[in-house]
Amino acid sequence: MSAVIIVVVLLVGVLVAASVALGRRTDEVDSARDTEYLELEGSWIRYRVSGGGPPVLLVHGWLSSGRVWERLANRLAQRFTVYSLDLSGFGESDKPISGYGVRYGSRLLYAFCAHFGLTRAAVVGHDLGGAMAVKLAADHPDVVGRLVLVATPADEDQMDLPTFLWLATLPVVGPLFYTLGRYLRPLRGLWMRPFVSDSGDLTEEAIDDAGMATPASVTKTLNVARRELSRGRLVRQAGIIKVPVLVIVGEEDQIVDPQAASDWARALPTVEVVLVENAGHLPMLERTGEFNAQVLAFFTGDSRYLEAMVEEPPYEDEEGLPDDAEPAAEAPGTSPEDPTTPNVVRKQHGRYDSPQGTSPEEEPGAEEGAGDEADGAQREDPSSNGNEDRPRVIRRRPAEPAEGRREEPLSEVPEDLFQWPEAWKEFRPRERSRRQDHEEPEGPEDAPNGR
Repeated sequence: MSAVIIVVVLLVGVLVAASVALGRRTDEVDSARDTEYLELEGSWIRYRVSGGGPPVLLVHGWLSSGRVWERLANRLAQRFTVYSLDLSGFGESDKPISGYGVRYGSRLLYAFCAHFGLTRAAVVGHDLGGAMAVKLAADHPDVVGRLVLVATPADEDQMDLPTFLWLATLPVVGPLFYTLGRYLRPLRGLWMRPFVSDSGDLTEEAIDDAGMATPASVTKTLNVARRELSRGRLVRQAGIIKVPVLVIVGEEDQIVDPQAASDWARALPTVEVVLVENAGHLPMLERTGEFNAQVLAFFTGDSRYLEAMVEEPPYEDEEGLPDDAEPAAEAPGTSPEDPTTPNVVRKQHGRYDSPQGTSPEEEPGAEEGAGDEADGAQREDPSSNGNEDRPRVIRRRPAEPAEGRREEPLSEVPEDLFQWPEAWKEFRPRERSRRQDHEEPEGPEDAPNGR
């Protein structure tokens, strides 16, 4: 009996020692080509650049890589210069033993932007990458011109992990569990399954990216970020961000509580929230067409992206909207059965209107004959004296072109993305001071032009 105990103790000791050794494992890039790798903060960082036009920076989240943005990047590259990178510790970048978390990640992003001379760039961040983007915007307001947060936690208690993945983050045995997952693809599939609402939306690349990190980068990024998000530290800092922000959350997200969107909406002065139905933690993969349309409409101020929205097949090369594209037969949001209907929820006097809202006839102050307007947008009259206790609903609706008249193609993006005085008035939510949350909103003529 004593011999069995000794063998068990020795076996446990060997496993613990192996786990500790694996937890200190690093991974460095074998060779770095100038066109694909950049040395930042002492690490070689893999990056990708495509397209041409105003700058857009895409930041992936935990247990992922820049490849998660491939579909969005292909779409944006038609009108923007798109930058994406693999954060330190993930993807094809170096994986040092330390240097992780939100604060370090934001420094890395700033160094990346400084290297390419990016100013007033539109930044899209997913998961903890969104938290890094928030800190970047708060610390360096000259770098970020617009911000999109996708499934980004506002507090540490809003993050949850599936059991199989939680085991890989434990202090002592976690490195051993993660290493097993690196070499056992079915185990990685179990890790990533809760990230999507439908298992069919989970791509091979997403599963592979989950195994490209190291135990140190996985556990330290998560643990350090949780401390940095605790007690609402980052949310309080986000209050100084003055640029427009779009928050996108999946209705069925099991990794980050969708309620995080409410926290961001209360903290950010100028914010719009979009709830994506039938999507989990990876809406850019699960509802590609809707996701891309929301981002493009936010960047350009052109609501026709939403009206022409369709679900795009995986990795299809989008060629943009054709010149003869006709608006949708029904306005987005009018048919709950429409699978492509965007679920738009906006902040109104500290609360949110219903995802479905009301019909246009029931909306107080809705303008008649909006289909004749040039921009095709129908929205509530800000000067309406309707019921103040009822949330105001702002809808983007397609224009009904006159008979025999073809809808004009989308306007070109200007050289400076952030000079959209007219289109931006029609798209952005009315900015409110947090100290005057219940006062009448400013008129469109008083709204800033993108800052």
